[in-house]
Amino acid sequence: MSSLFVDRLLLSFNNVKHRLETLSNLCHIYRNASPVSDDNLDESDRFNGPYLSDIEELEKSIEQISVLIENLQHEQNSTADCREFLNYPLCKNGWTLKDIEQLEEEQYLNLDILNQLSLHTINEDDTQFNEQEHNYVDTNSSLTCDTNNNLLNLPPELLLHICSFISPFELLTNLAPTCQYFANFILTRVYSHLDLSKIISVFDITHLLSYLSYLRSIKFIDWENDISILTWAIWFERIARTTSDLHTIRFHNVLISPILICLIIEYFPHCLQTIIFDSQQNKTYEKFDLVLALLADNKIQLKNITASYQLGITSFGIFELVSNLNTIVELNLLYIEAFDDETIKILCDKHNKHLEILRIDGTQLSDKALEYINYCRKIRSITIEVCTNMTGSNFSIFQNFCNLKELCLSKLTIIPLESFQLLFNRKHIFEHLIVLKLDECHSIDDNCIQAIITMCPHLIDLTCSWAYNLTDDSFNVIVKQCRYLRRLSLLGCHQIFGFILKDVPEKYFHTIEYLNFEQCNQIEDHILYDLYKRKKSISIYNYYGFSIEDDE
Repeated sequence: MSSLFVDRLLLSFNNVKHRLETLSNLCHIYRNASPVSDDNLDESDRFNGPYLSDIEELEKSIEQISVLIENLQHEQNSTADCREFLNYPLCKNGWTLKDIEQLEEEQYLNLDILNQLSLHTINEDDTQFNEQEHNYVDTNSSLTCDTNNNLLNLPPELLLHICSFISPFELLTNLAPTCQYFANFILTRVYSHLDLSKIISVFDITHLLSYLSYLRSIKFIDWENDISILTWAIWFERIARTTSDLHTIRFHNVLISPILICLIIEYFPHCLQTIIFDSQQNKTYEKFDLVLALLADNKIQLKNITASYQLGITSFGIFELVSNLNTIVELNLLYIEAFDDETIKILCDKHNKHLEILRIDGTQLSDKALEYINYCRKIRSITIEVCTNMTGSNFSIFQNFCNLKELCLSKLTIIPLESFQLLFNRKHIFEHLIVLKLDECHSIDDNCIQAIITMCPHLIDLTCSWAYNLTDDSFNVIVKQCRYLRRLSLLGCHQIFGFILKDVPEKYFHTIEYLNFEQCNQIEDHILYDLYKRKKSISIYNYYGFSIEDDE
């Protein structure tokens, strides 16, 4: 008898195979248009892509998914008598056809799973209740004063309201394990975020995912190469059948593969809006061009992409991504040298009405790129690093973003002082700017800092590192006039002595929470120690980058 679950898996795997074959054909077209082997590519050629090794990776993935399809079909078509002998593990995680078919049977949640899960870190910030976003309390409900009433007798709406005053961790640790009713209620009505690491077996995780009907975001942590493609498919299938509102997936130290990306597109085309690939601490996937090209699907709702510090990205992958996605609201591709002016033009031409957050590496960018970005008037956060080809002659463009909250211009070692004077020219007040980071902007001087503080009156976070011309005049202005500042980093500013810190926080800097004076060799440690003793809630870092603490 055919299993509906196995039929759904086979359909998904065939769709994945088709996506991989389509991308492989596209890569061959690009390679044939510019036939150069990877070994002969110079630095300028490497931005074109795709690599020959990418095509080989796709071919391996196609072969891998084909074998999995064949094995599933072979097991499914076996007679009942043969299954006892042929029902062998289909992947390294030990799934057999019998295990997969049993997933369709209704099972009670094992409360021991909750005890293991309670040891796990829960992101409480992402799991806050808002009464207006959930079922409201029915004030017409007839509640008697019977002393025999308990929590189990309360209407679900009122119980949900009570749970809104309890942290998710306490709900999971203390209330959920008490009985099957509360376990189901909390998982299906409360649990919106899950940080999923190696806490329980892949089988228990599969069962748990079937209950998280309120799940909105999930983070996979430290799985590396431990999860098979079949397991990913089973997990995603469970999530997709349980909730239609999963909007965020994040990977941290997880081995990425083309098949994994195809499965995400297959199972979450109508709900997934954000995908985040953290920089890998251990094994790094070196074919990230394929990831961007596969995510470039106009049938999905993806709007926010973070893939900074990944390897193997060329202009091919970026071009496919920005050309084919319907809407890009946030794009984080720092330390990716493949960005050039033409790619920025394509991005801004198509997404200028939607783009709000842009963080890119500026190695290949010129002043022309800023002219294209100028059409994206909804931008509220922009980061451009390593602008070796920029002069900053049109930095005044940043004044056109009326919603700008965060501006980060990093490692602009050759940008002249005049460009920053043009940006903060006392003709435009950045009313909404709360984060300003000018990292390795060597030309900035005291007068420029004075203009910055005047034109940016609501700063909360300010970084001005390796600005060799800054003196105590600048520092005193910052301390006295930045009323809302919480974080300040002046790394490498070696002409600052910091004597005004003796009046902090009694007279100035009442809201300060973080001070970084690394490589500021004129600020003596005893000044920092005295400040820490007066306000121990401040995180202070000295010349050596060490935190000032009690034992020091």
